[in-house]
Amino acid sequence: MWKVIADLRCTFIHRRLLDVSRLKHAAVKKRLFLSEAYRCQEAWEKRLQTPILQRINLNDFYQELEGKFSNEGKASAIDVDLFANKVNSESYIDELEDIIHKLRLSPNTTDTLPSTPHSFIRLLLAVGKHDELLRVLDDRLNYGIFPDDYCNALLMDTFLKEKNYTGAVRVGVMQMLQEDWAHPLVSHLALISCYMYLKNPESWVQTDETEKPKDDGEEIKVRVKYLRNPYFDDHFDLHDPKLLVGKTLAMLGKHFPDAIGKTYQLIGWGMYQKWDKALAILEQILNEKQKPSLFKEGIELFKNSIEDIKGEDGQENEMKNKSLKLLQEVESLGLVTDDNLQELIENKVKSVVSSMEKQMIEEQCKLYSDWEISRDNLLQQQLDELKRHQQIIFFFDNEEKLELAIEKNEVIVNKQKLHKKVTSQSKDEDYIPPDVRAVTS
Repeated sequence: MWKVIADLRCTFIHRRLLDVSRLKHAAVKKRLFLSEAYRCQEAWEKRLQTPILQRINLNDFYQELEGKFSNEGKASAIDVDLFANKVNSESYIDELEDIIHKLRLSPNTTDTLPSTPHSFIRLLLAVGKHDELLRVLDDRLNYGIFPDDYCNALLMDTFLKEKNYTGAVRVGVMQMLQEDWAHPLVSHLALISCYMYLKNPESWVQTDETEKPKDDGEEIKVRVKYLRNPYFDDHFDLHDPKLLVGKTLAMLGKHFPDAIGKTYQLIGWGMYQKWDKALAILEQILNEKQKPSLFKEGIELFKNSIEDIKGEDGQENEMKNKSLKLLQEVESLGLVTDDNLQELIENKVKSVVSSMEKQMIEEQCKLYSDWEISRDNLLQQQLDELKRHQQIIFFFDNEEKLELAIEKNEVIVNKQKLHKKVTSQSKDEDYIPPDVRAVTS
């Protein structure tokens, strides 16, 4: 019997050790790049304890904001910010999106507080509404939500942990459209996001595509004031995911002077179908002869882009043949490495995270405190302004009270003047001139 109990205890202990090992492995796997501390969850939730937010009833407040937008066409940006910061669950996501959209279309959109889009991003990220969040972020014209560096890093890291590589690369694409790679953590997370997307390519639905009416063969004429000349800016007008990711790779690669950057540029210009720029990169590599200059994985991806060239355009075929010839020269000179590209990129990201994460956490926690102070000050200014407007609006209703107050003040002033006059007279009557004596020399 004791042997059976001992065996059961050993089995139980063994299972506990396995469970602990799995939990540790899961924790390590979950971290990936940014730690849980980066979310600053405790500092973020402190805003809900402020007296202002505790007094807000979301249903009543939404009705009030909705009424202002309907009747006046605008609402205060500070009121929208209070509503956005108060929402802490999935229940009011649709209402929050509606209010932010209406604020964007109103004259007060320029007064939008930085904590408003931050609240929206964190809320949808927390409740798992990732597709809805990306849809809103893509529609910058109607919502005007532009993630800051902290949010960009948080978004990409979250999507990478969940293996949503399409979502991660879409955040990188948005950053490319803003042409902002200044922050090292954002640019390095974009590196790994783009790489993981290349390993797991997947298209995404475009938000700007509208359903075209069915063609019934009948010609319809519509009177318009003028026709716009067709224009394609090759940047904001890009909608093909392949072209967007290609341009992101090319623009991002320019900020990394090593073999990773050159490989990204080569892949990017190929996907972006800018063959002249791809040839320029290959020629630059041949001139510099820096070892290593390219990764073998990148060359294979670039060759796939060349094979995707369709049509019988003589110029395209010429570029295709020239590119293949230059690639052969690069390989023959030993400028290509077989090193693991993913491992090198991950090491670069981890190095940046270890050097910058702590500082970013401290700065973000301080920013949350600054937002609370700024919100209180702006709210007080708004209340003071409302009081001044109220005095103007109800001036005639309170005219009698004001006249009585004026008369009362006049009586007080007259009494003060009379008192001063009597005092001065009494001083004059009691005045004794000094003795004047001749001064003899």
